[in-house]
Amino acid sequence: MKTVSLCTAALTLASTLQAQHLSFSPEIGFYVPTEKLSKLTTASDFSQIEAGPSFGARIGIWFSRRIGLETSGAYVPSTFKLSSNNTITKQDAKLFLGSGQLVVFLLPRTGLLTVFLDGGVGMIRRGGAAYADATDKTDVSGVFGAGAGLRLGPLALTGGAELFNYSSASASTTTGESKTQRDVRFKLGFGIPFGGH
Repeated sequence: MKTVSLCTAALTLASTLQAQHLSFSPEIGFYVPTEKLSKLTTASDFSQIEAGPSFGARIGIWFSRRIGLETSGAYVPSTFKLSSNNTITKQDAKLFLGSGQLVVFLLPRTGLLTVFLDGGVGMIRRGGAAYADATDKTDVSGVFGAGAGLRLGPLALTGGAELFNYSSASASTTTGESKTQRDVRFKLGFGIPFGGH
């Protein structure tokens, strides 16, 4: 009896997954920090991560024409900039972004033109020479965004922006204080369906 139940559950799960629409989307973009990481001794002394290009991809699973889930990752080569006593020094820095988001389409994603909102949880991981001595290199973030898509046959060209909003102690390399960060990532991607759809 247990074997029959397990087989039935497995077939139901396989049928459910087959009914979903999956997509893979390579992405390029631009990452823009909107806050300085820390203020030093004077108003003109500060540290910050500079804006830089982003390279990544996302995978989506769609449960209907208006609801889906996406997971994404991106790599951002950047520069850590330190301004102190009228002297500016720079070091290589790397950011690794990840997120899992619920996507709601205001216009059905199967149409020629679509508009969507998304939101969920993100992760920001810092690396490179600038953070070699940092003890805490990872922050968890809320992620909220919006965008639009244009269907080109079986493919979909999408563009949008997402806001990473988080409180970070690792953002400051000169103090241990937690600081609110608001960083924006602009993105452009090509959606490629797979999994039989």
